[in-house]
Amino acid sequence: MSADEIFRHILSWASEDSHRGRLARAFQINMGDSPELQARRMGLLSVYMQREAKSLALAG
Repeated sequence: MSADEIFRHILSWASEDSHRGRLARAFQINMGDSPELQARRMGLLSVYMQREAKSLALAG
């Protein structure tokens, strides 16, 4: 999966009513206009992406 595909996948979570959905929406609109907050959000979103990848690997 390319970096662009990963980024699109993460932003697809914005429609979810979940913690990762709220994070994706906050990242997408740059809530707080802070590079530090954006970096923290991306870190948390990458953890969600890693968990999803692991669960897919176990299922497949």
